[in-house]
Amino acid sequence: MIKWKLVWQFVATLTIPLLYLLNINITFNNPQTYKSPFVMVLLGIIIAVLGVFLWITSIVNLGKSFGVLPKKQKRVRTGLYKHFNHPMYVGIWATFLGLSLANQSWQGLAFLNIVILPLLFIRAVFEEKKLTD
Repeated sequence: MIKWKLVWQFVATLTIPLLYLLNINITFNNPQTYKSPFVMVLLGIIIAVLGVFLWITSIVNLGKSFGVLPKKQKRVRTGLYKHFNHPMYVGIWATFLGLSLANQSWQGLAFLNIVILPLLFIRAVFEEKKLTD
């Protein structure tokens, strides 16, 4: 029997990174974007798509271990987590970086480095303290 609550949670969790794919599509199809050098737009879109891919793959790799708040649990060592510790945060960072580059948004880059990056780092430190090997 399908546990619809778990299916709903999974779909709801994936909705946020998938919304960034919509943002990437809007960026790519926006004529205003092409006032920027096309190489920068293309580089930003590639970085953003790779970021979303990392983000979604990380969520799938975490499975039942995924949670909004860090909690004491066993460290995941499969999928992307076999290769490095926080691929979801790398994916989130890359998504924001790519979108900022594609849109030539210096405000976006500032926000990424002043607000988002420190928050991701702080969250990773809290998670490391909670996880067990």
